[in-house]
Amino acid sequence: MADTSNGLIFGLAQVMFAPDQGEEVELGWISEEGLSPSGSAASFTDIYAAQVTDGPVDSIQSNPGSDAFDMTLIQLKADNLSKVFGGKAEADGSWTPPSTFVRTGKITFKAHSGHSMRIFKARVSKSQFQNGLNMSNVLGIGINVQMLKDADKERRFRIYPPGVEPDTSDQTADGAGG
Repeated sequence: MADTSNGLIFGLAQVMFAPDQGEEVELGWISEEGLSPSGSAASFTDIYAAQVTDGPVDSIQSNPGSDAFDMTLIQLKADNLSKVFGGKAEADGSWTPPSTFVRTGKITFKAHSGHSMRIFKARVSKSQFQNGLNMSNVLGIGINVQMLKDADKERRFRIYPPGVEPDTSDQTADGAGG
């Protein structure tokens, strides 16, 4: 099916996370700011020669940089928190967090524009509490999603146009060697 959209991806509609050991779960409500890019640019080391006095003769990439997103989870329900970060969800709805807030797995962002974006190997970690606890905002947990290299495949992420289901598309592309 050909992509007939205008290619503009906007509005965070849903975030799904499937930990390496666990079932896929919706994270819950994310603050209205949605996703913010937070990776780092590639860095290069300039190479200078004694014979060339007006600038570098070459540069070597010393760090490829990283791709990441930050978001704030504002729907703090014990069941989802335990499925995403671990810890223990109690029968009464309380949650005891784990000692570390770091998990790896597959994450899918669905947009109001109909597009989806999947990161095949993501490190999801808690950054810090957000927004404060007051009458003008709600407490949130800052989450960083870092894109890692999938050891089995060249891909790191895939963007899907409206109407294309990520799971179906992945099976088709992966079966064709994509």
